[in-house]
Amino acid sequence: YFSDLFQTRLQLSEKSDEFRKRIEILIDDFTNFIYVNICRGLFEDHKLLFSFLITAQINRNKEHAAYVKKDFLSPSEWNFFLHGLEAAKGVLEEDVDNLPAGPPSFPAIAFKKLQVLEKLMYKEGVPAFEGLTEEMTINDSWRSFAESDSIVKDALPGTREARLTKFQRLLLVKAFREDLLHLAVRRFVGEELGENYTVSPNFDLAGCFQDSHKMTPLIFILSSGADPTDALLKLAKDKGYEDKLHFISLGQGQGEKAERLIKLGRDSGDWVCLQNCHLAASWMSALERIQEEQDPGSTDDMYRLWLTSMPSPTFPVPVLQSGIKITNEPPKGLRANLMRTFGDITPEIYEGCSKSREYKKLLFALGFFHAAILERRKYGPIGWNVPYEWMDSDFQVSREQVQMYLESQAGVPWVTLNYIIAEVNYGGRVTDDKDVRLISAFLARYFNENILQDGYKLSPMEEYEAPPEGSLAEVREYVRGLPMDEDPQVYGLHSNAQITAQAQSAKHFLETIISVQPRMSSEGASKKPEDLVTEMAERFLARVPDQMKASDAHPETYKKTPEGGIVSLGVFHNQEMDRFNALLGKVRSTLGLLGNAIKGLVVMSWQLEEMYNAFLLQRVPPVWGEPVAYPCLKPLNSWFEDLLKRIDFMSNWLKKGPPVSFWVPCFYFPQGFMTSSKQVHARKTKIPIDSLAFWTEPTAATDPSLATPQEEGQNVHGFFLQGCGWSLSRNEIQESEKGVLFVDLPVVYMKVVLWEQFEESCKQPGRYKCPLYKTSLRKGTLLTTGHSTNFVTYFHLPSAQPDQGHWIRQGVALLCMLDD
Repeated sequence: YFSDLFQTRLQLSEKSDEFRKRIEILIDDFTNFIYVNICRGLFEDHKLLFSFLITAQINRNKEHAAYVKKDFLSPSEWNFFLHGLEAAKGVLEEDVDNLPAGPPSFPAIAFKKLQVLEKLMYKEGVPAFEGLTEEMTINDSWRSFAESDSIVKDALPGTREARLTKFQRLLLVKAFREDLLHLAVRRFVGEELGENYTVSPNFDLAGCFQDSHKMTPLIFILSSGADPTDALLKLAKDKGYEDKLHFISLGQGQGEKAERLIKLGRDSGDWVCLQNCHLAASWMSALERIQEEQDPGSTDDMYRLWLTSMPSPTFPVPVLQSGIKITNEPPKGLRANLMRTFGDITPEIYEGCSKSREYKKLLFALGFFHAAILERRKYGPIGWNVPYEWMDSDFQVSREQVQMYLESQAGVPWVTLNYIIAEVNYGGRVTDDKDVRLISAFLARYFNENILQDGYKLSPMEEYEAPPEGSLAEVREYVRGLPMDEDPQVYGLHSNAQITAQAQSAKHFLETIISVQPRMSSEGASKKPEDLVTEMAERFLARVPDQMKASDAHPETYKKTPEGGIVSLGVFHNQEMDRFNALLGKVRSTLGLLGNAIKGLVVMSWQLEEMYNAFLLQRVPPVWGEPVAYPCLKPLNSWFEDLLKRIDFMSNWLKKGPPVSFWVPCFYFPQGFMTSSKQVHARKTKIPIDSLAFWTEPTAATDPSLATPQEEGQNVHGFFLQGCGWSLSRNEIQESEKGVLFVDLPVVYMKVVLWEQFEESCKQPGRYKCPLYKTSLRKGTLLTTGHSTNFVTYFHLPSAQPDQGHWIRQGVALLCMLDD
């Protein structure tokens, strides 16, 4: 395929008798042609990544970079870009964790990254970063630069702008604000290759057809909401093939029909389109055979095979490699979604209700709701625990029901419409009960009596309001006037959600690049990969603590009950201790095996090879993952440090007795701790355990060791609030500060109360029912209880907000741990 492309461009590119000019023409022409052709088959998220890889690959080759007059991108620079602090492992003698702290005004992690960058570049003989961290401590303009939202465009303080290459500047921005990585990469690509490489090529089906031939299948890679059928029909009409284009939707029993249609097309020169190949997994091997047996001599030159498929592992790789891949994604953004929604509505539908004002107002609110819940998915777990695939059919059914209820009832049945639309039509696709709660709170923001008033605000942003009653053309014009760039507040989220989404996007961007790097490359490091892994294994092994022993227990830890059994909390500790001991045993044994396998003393099994590769990528090896370990999203070094802290807490509890406050996130099964605590109270008070519940009261204590011991429950700590802030003075949740994504929750008193008292407290205003999750992923496997395996319990947190739906829409939740 690529050979054919190269030969084609040799023939079609501009000619020149001057050798160097001809080479430059070919380089520019082929680079651009490859970018355009490959981008045809890439989703939008991957197009910038591809252009960045092209740019970086040119600059990483010293000869190529010099030939095209670009700055050389050194191995150490590339390694630091991919791995950050981990790039120092095996290269620098200093321990990264023991580097001196920077000024209080700088984020500690950013200053540490810059110290590593400065030392790496100095070791490689690159003077551009020399004295950088020292300069930052005495020059206040660096603090202003680091805090600026336009850091990508702002000039560097002092003389650094002139001293750094474009990629070195990118490294600096990445160290300060990784959430702005996409913008920084876009600027780097634009400056190095040209602005046309930062813009997605237009969807050009005619161009794809022009580059194809009878032996090349054209493959539409589908995405939700996009249908290439209309574009293909238009192309067929333009080419005079409207009556020679044959469609067949694959599925059960359609294989033989498709094979006959392909034979007909090859003989007659017709076009054949096989739709939804992902639904015919069992027939894909037959498709591969048909393509391999294709004879150019007996195939009409005008024949074309068109295939449509969602991304699927069953699609035959040889067919994929030999074909022209085409993507056509639906428009993104609230404005684009609203334009598509009201573009599909006809004047007859828009004017089709006798209660014209109410219907038009509710129709716009419904369209806004539909677009907002779809766009909210891009913010990850803080948007939705599970990213659902709502369809246009959900909107159409809801629209018809709005019209039906308005026609059949005297007033507007708000309660009925809210329930049917949120929990039946749209909620029917929702599997997580916290998302059901969210979608109901979300619709309530739009489906209430205020929507009938002109100028009602659909979000805190001034630009978004319900338009006045008017014609369909006026509504479409209003939608066209909405902003292109949307603040997260439009979707009910805090502005900080944009930072969260950008940080997740940057993380995924880097992980994707790392996933396509050669595994055995040791460039940028002074040691071989096997030496690095050996050192890491030895360092970990030396720090693995001994397994805990019940014989070392404090008398209070496994205190006996009057009946002769062990107290419930002691039973729980023993169960958790067994789990941690099993994990320590697995860590110790696999580290020893890995070291021996690298030395050639034992066979390198596939599990050990996975472990070896995970160490190189700073990921937790699968053999240490679930179910042996607890859920955790931290990178390897952070995971190991976190494990040591957990063991330390469990050992202290074992040897010194129950603590004043319990670090609940430490446990494998936090729910077991809560049940055990209720059992202790139930036995003490002789009250049945199913009559008891926990009521959460945050305290003023930020240091767990200084918490006040409790008689009717337990103190717990170690939780992080996401989506809002915490007021220590008022002891309640509040709006987040700009740029602060997580805040520590103070020690919480989990008081055991009677179920009747708990239910009465829940009815009182001023409490937000906040879900607690084990990790920031939030979603897990759905249990028969309706909750996911990631969910722990609810905390009822004090709130001065009159509408608690405000916090639900902001995605406010408690987490047991962070990702770093």
